Amino acid sequence: MPLPRDHLPGPPADAGYRYGTLIPHLFQPAFHEAYLGRLAQSNRFERGDLAEQARRWLGTLPANFQEEIDGMASGARVPLQQVTEFLYADIAHATRTTEAITGPLCSGVITTLDDATWVARNCDWLSATLMRGTAAVTHAVPNRIPVTAVGIRGDIELDTGINAEQLWLHLHTLLAMDDPPRDRTCISWLFWAREALEQSASLDDLERFIESTGRDRGVIAIAVDGKAGEGAVFECTKSDHKRFDFDPKHPMFATNHPQEKIIDDARESKARAGSTVARYCALRRSLNDHPPEHGPDDLVELLASDGVEMRTPTYLRTIYSAACDPASDHLWFASGTEDGKPAASTGRWERVPLRW
Repeated sequence: MPLPRDHLPGPPADAGYRYGTLIPHLFQPAFHEAYLGRLAQSNRFERGDLAEQARRWLGTLPANFQEEIDGMASGARVPLQQVTEFLYADIAHATRTTEAITGPLCSGVITTLDDATWVARNCDWLSATLMRGTAAVTHAVPNRIPVTAVGIRGDIELDTGINAEQLWLHLHTLLAMDDPPRDRTCISWLFWAREALEQSASLDDLERFIESTGRDRGVIAIAVDGKAGEGAVFECTKSDHKRFDFDPKHPMFATNHPQEKIIDDARESKARAGSTVARYCALRRSLNDHPPEHGPDDLVELLASDGVEMRTPTYLRTIYSAACDPASDHLWFASGTEDGKPAASTGRWERVPLRW
């Protein structure tokens, strides 16, 4: 089935309303409860606890996103609480344990191919989210840079996207022990990424946005400016960040592991399959042994390789994969399946047209 492409122009409430009219089937009671039930099993939250968690989370979002979520509820003709739970459930906190999975565990690379700067990523997350399907969604908010996000259908936040200024951004999670800042706005991390793309035309713009805001969790922001052929990895705690710039002579890669934290042979030998250390080492080994030369085929092969693609954990899979040359607006995307087939190796790769 072709990837649905939803175009949502206009003010937040109107765009949210339009999106709601496109996805009412996701809020049908039987599907909705089955979906939340699967996520409760993997994230270990109690169904009765979700409403209060989601309500508190909604109150922390910037007003424009609250308006968009309210519009989605109106468009789908369901209560606001139902939409809030739906959007929040895959990042909900465990009710009585700290063992829940707390964020995507991903792999990504920036490299030079065919004289252009390419970026690629695997999003490794809960396979239950694929019950909703995937989509490419273009947000065109007045007085902001238009943005296309690819990922799980129904989301209005962003984990992977590109804007009309040819700036690419995707996120990995990163362990962060600091507190959110009190001297500036703090935004829930996936909405933070969309806000960043709607306001940034360059890597320096993006860094200024990172410096001026906080996040509710640590993230690794992987960015490429197609106009300048430049890339960077920003390792962001809740209140601080470090920037690492891409050298076109050497591929740059990331899992959920700090760039400055060296992994030696002893640590690699002890790494669990699928862990951030194991995937980091697999990426390093693959890039050293078989450096990609052409896009997107060589990047697809890299993302689908043993040790890089997430294939075996009980709840986790590579749910979607993407490869992009931001300078030419060439974006390819593949989806996994809710029954556990990973995206990069078994999904159908297709070109996503960008609408600017």
